[in-house]
Amino acid sequence: MKQKHVLVTGATGFLGSRLVSTLAGRGYRVRALSRRPAAADTFRGTAVEPFSADVADKASLRPAFDGIDIVVHAAADTSGSKEGAKSSTIEGTRNVVDLCEEVGVNKLIHISSMSVYGVSDLRENSTVTEDAPLERYPEKRGHYTWGKVESEKLMLAAITRGTIPIVCLRPGTIFGPGGEIFTPMMGFSLGKKVFAIIGSGDFVLPLVYIDNLVDAIIQAIEKDESKGQVFNVVDPDNPSKKEYVENLLKKLYPEAWYFYLPYSLLYTAVWCQEILFGMLRRVPFLTRYRLTSSQKNIRYDPGKIKTVLAWKPAYTINEAFETVIQYEKCRQG
Repeated sequence: MKQKHVLVTGATGFLGSRLVSTLAGRGYRVRALSRRPAAADTFRGTAVEPFSADVADKASLRPAFDGIDIVVHAAADTSGSKEGAKSSTIEGTRNVVDLCEEVGVNKLIHISSMSVYGVSDLRENSTVTEDAPLERYPEKRGHYTWGKVESEKLMLAAITRGTIPIVCLRPGTIFGPGGEIFTPMMGFSLGKKVFAIIGSGDFVLPLVYIDNLVDAIIQAIEKDESKGQVFNVVDPDNPSKKEYVENLLKKLYPEAWYFYLPYSLLYTAVWCQEILFGMLRRVPFLTRYRLTSSQKNIRYDPGKIKTVLAWKPAYTINEAFETVIQYEKCRQG
């Protein structure tokens, strides 16, 4: 049987690099796309074919699609700038869709985000399925969310056209060895010495372990049932903030100081900051809208992907924690 030739955009990112190595290990022919020519060194000595191009530049991107069967579009701007979101995330997605339709790929897998959901419109303790409405005011959430919402709209429009098979995956917060340990959703930190956790600690984190997500992507590639579908991808046994602190952070940084910052107190402080910065005609560091959207205690339901694709995460949260702990201890010497 002919080996499937897979193009992965964003191939040197946290998710992309893990996906590339896993696909190559499973016998796929992999072309790894990166904007930086020097990124080719990442894949030196492997069977992976590096390719340098900018997803925002359609002319440079076109040759990367030669002979490709499957595309996994994982590239997105993470700088937080409006220009980056517009060029890399939105225009990049438009170019990828156009070229996939032009060459007639067998399947396009789009890596979206849980941030596309309109959290502010949801009630506390809601369960979020794929039918939940998208964010109505993505610009209020920040340029990253705006870019993700607009790029997903392009994908959903392409799914409606039906010219090529497309799968849209909405992963939760991706974590794993080499990834970010303490995200803004958790709270604020001063290096590895002080951690301020927002709220009482009951908030359930919408995590997906990187290898579980990679497996979900491969399931989407290999199973016909995935065509034209949108799936939430989040681990079913996610921890609360307190459990994350006790079972991961304190084992990595036992000498650090941990405290829980009351949500109501932070909300009031952010409100005052918005007023002050408004008077000074400056952009606030944080807004109440963004704070509320990141801290509302809701659950993301992975039931659809488990039913349709029989996705079963290979790693439990405790196994994932242990892997991250061992990785960090080895890295720190």
